[in-house]
Amino acid sequence: MRFSKVWILGVIVLLVGIVVVATAQEKAAEPAKASTASSKSSTSSTGATKLGAKTIIGEVIDPACWVINGAKGEAHKECMIACAKSGQTLAILEKKTNKIYILATERPGDDPNRGVIDYAGQTVLVKGKVFSRGGLIAVQVASVEPYSAAKASR
Repeated sequence: MRFSKVWILGVIVLLVGIVVVATAQEKAAEPAKASTASSKSSTSSTGATKLGAKTIIGEVIDPACWVINGAKGEAHKECMIACAKSGQTLAILEKKTNKIYILATERPGDDPNRGVIDYAGQTVLVKGKVFSRGGLIAVQVASVEPYSAAKASR
């Protein structure tokens, strides 16, 4: 699937705008630095809820193309790689729940797609720390490998 450079740039500008607005709203609504901890989840100083370690079986997708066009799989691989190289953060579409886990890094400036881009359009087994805020779920990938249902049932 081919897209014009203007279309891709428009999607990137839209995503950056969403992040800027969300950050501004978050800063405006940020309460005092009081945090509470529960036995199942904890909140970091940034307010994100850490859901803990998780294993996810799902497909590596470009979330913008998946949301807008339903694009995924081997047929969308070339476009996905081009978008990722242009700065699009990839995601994992969980097979069991159809939830999207945006790739995140522990340190700002690190490439969240590193190691995962090699599996674009493929089903993978991802292990990592999962976080949630405002309806968005993110995973800090600790390991990723190709997933095979036959291999998993052994």
